[in-house]
Amino acid sequence: MDEEIARAVEEVIRTRRTSLLVDQDQPVDPGVVQRLIGSAIWAPNHKRTWPWRFTVLTGDARRRLGEAFAAVGEELDMDPIKVEKQRTKYLRSPVVVLVWVTGDPSEVRRREDRDATAAAVQNLLLAATANGLASYWATISDDFYPAARELAGLDENHDFVALVYLGHPSTAVAVPPRPVPDVAWLS
Repeated sequence: MDEEIARAVEEVIRTRRTSLLVDQDQPVDPGVVQRLIGSAIWAPNHKRTWPWRFTVLTGDARRRLGEAFAAVGEELDMDPIKVEKQRTKYLRSPVVVLVWVTGDPSEVRRREDRDATAAAVQNLLLAATANGLASYWATISDDFYPAARELAGLDENHDFVALVYLGHPSTAVAVPPRPVPDVAWLS
């Protein structure tokens, strides 16, 4: 691999930002989203179990997710303001990707597969940055998993890993400073 490619990859890693500052009205090309997911699955995966699953929500599907989560919030007697936030927050970006990991009877394999799926999410975020998109990795409470699974058409053998917002950035996000890495060298 040449030096120019190495520097470009490092630049994408360093410039990736978590941001919901997106143009809500500018759609993201479905082909680009498919390409991002295609990059995601190049994550390392011990035993090649390919454990990741992706559910892409656009248009009205984002509203249906919010309605499903608001219903869960009401069942849990959540504060009405939080219920309303659940109802509307998935409309903040034109694309929401739910990322899942398939279950395995082995605890060790489950951990490995979840780690691999998290690496796939990072690949997705980096590919989004390389394609000029803003991204935001969010999580949800376990209480919402069944509603998300039902919307996605998945069974209980799928565990939630990430909810990724994608959109065209409406403004630039500053690069925050990072601490010096804590590294121990042994020889």
